[in-house]
Amino acid sequence: MIKSDVPIIFITGTLTLLVFVIFLILIVIEYRKRQVRHITEKLNLKHQYESEVLQAQLEVQEQSFKYISEELHDNIAQTLSLAKLKLYKTSTRATDEKVKEGIDVSTELVGNALNDLRNLSHILNGGLVSKLTLKESFEKELNYISDVKEITSNLTITGTPYEPNPEKKLMIFRIVQESIINAIKHGEAKIINVSLHYHYDYFEVTISDNGKGFDTSKMNESKGLGLHNIHVRAKLLGTVSIESKKDLGTTIKLNIKNHE
Repeated sequence: MIKSDVPIIFITGTLTLLVFVIFLILIVIEYRKRQVRHITEKLNLKHQYESEVLQAQLEVQEQSFKYISEELHDNIAQTLSLAKLKLYKTSTRATDEKVKEGIDVSTELVGNALNDLRNLSHILNGGLVSKLTLKESFEKELNYISDVKEITSNLTITGTPYEPNPEKKLMIFRIVQESIINAIKHGEAKIINVSLHYHYDYFEVTISDNGKGFDTSKMNESKGLGLHNIHVRAKLLGTVSIESKKDLGTTIKLNIKNHE
């Protein structure tokens, strides 16, 4: 071998080894890319499946609400209306003042029950909620709660309001509705504040109360459906945070991305 050939052979060997190493690195990189792509696809499929299951659960729930709403409106409300009418006619024919007074009081009570029933029917009816603005839906719910439960409620809106699509709007309303029910039933709250904060690419819905609060570290141990339903819907909308302290009330904040 000629002495001058040694550097050439060395350089050639080095380059060959370098090319081989680069080739191996490229193979590893491609393999990792495929792994990441595969994992991403699996996660996307899992997320899609979970979203479809959640959507199906919510659709079943809304169908149940709709059925109950129609039953309340078409059957029970009609029966109460008929009872109210008969009481009124009986009152006009009564000659005894005490009997007439008793019938009038009963008529008024039936009328109040009928109004409450109709309000409840409207609240359960998702079709009606979807037709209203968020502001109108929240006002209707808060007015109903204030009248029936003697709760002080406030609605605050900041920013320039815009309306999400009907499905999203209904889910937002159900979260607020569930939060209010929890505040009254479990928190024994007397003051409930709901606020809407509109931003360009997202908006926040905050529900706060002055109830007795609870230990948030034990939320996963809760057997109630209220918080579960809130989290289920929030997954399809954006994110939700729940802050609560004993005797200092609870604050639920929903952050919703605006994709429209």
